This record gives sequence, C-alpha cells and structure tokens, in this order.
Amino acid sequence: MSIHRHAAKTDSVQTELIRDLRAAGIGVWVIGRPVDLLLRFWCARHHDYCWQPLEIKTAYGKKDPKARVDPRQEQQIEFIRATHTPIATDFATAWQELNKRHALGRPAFPCVLKTQPA
Repeated sequence: MSIHRHAAKTDSVQTELIRDLRAAGIGVWVIGRPVDLLLRFWCARHHDYCWQPLEIKTAYGKKDPKARVDPRQEQQIEFIRATHTPIATDFATAWQELNKRHALGRPAFPCVLKTQPA
C-alpha cells in the first residue's frame, strides 16, 4: 500500500518576499508549518533580537488586495489567531505588520544590526 503525498503549494509571492526581507537585513527561515516563515531581526522597541512567525498568502482583489485564506487550513488559522501571527501578501504589508509589533526603523535602513549590541 502506498501513501500518496502532495507537496504543499508554495505561495507565488514567497520567493520575492523572502528575497526582500533578507535584503532588509531580516533572517528568514522557511518552516512550512504551522506557518510559512520564521523571522529573526533586531528590534529597537525590545532592544534585543526578536523572533516572529509570518504567514504568506497570495493576494486577490485588484482595488483592495486581501490575503486569500483557505478554509481547509483550520489548524493553521487557529494558530495564527492564537499567536497573533501577521499575514503578508508582499514586502510592504510584511514591513507594516512587523512594525505594528516591533520597531524596525525606516525601510531605507536595515533593521538588523550586523554585530551584537553592546
């Protein structure tokens, strides 16, 4: 007996978003479960490195893009609600959501210090 497994579909914006987050100085790990990414960055608000899960969703709607949520992902939706995990559709929404929770500074400056703070 064989078990047919299908790989989870990667959101179309994931590669570009990961590239942009890393370019901004954010450490990015693709974890897949319970959400897509785990981020590590220097947080000016907490004066320390912070870890933040991030879920990536493909946007839909031309005038007001929203994250498309699949109702079959009940466990993931519950995790997102319980942990207040932000959902991003692009770099701008990811940056905005992270700044709601952490002080990253301005987008023109990397948010991660390259050396440990003194």
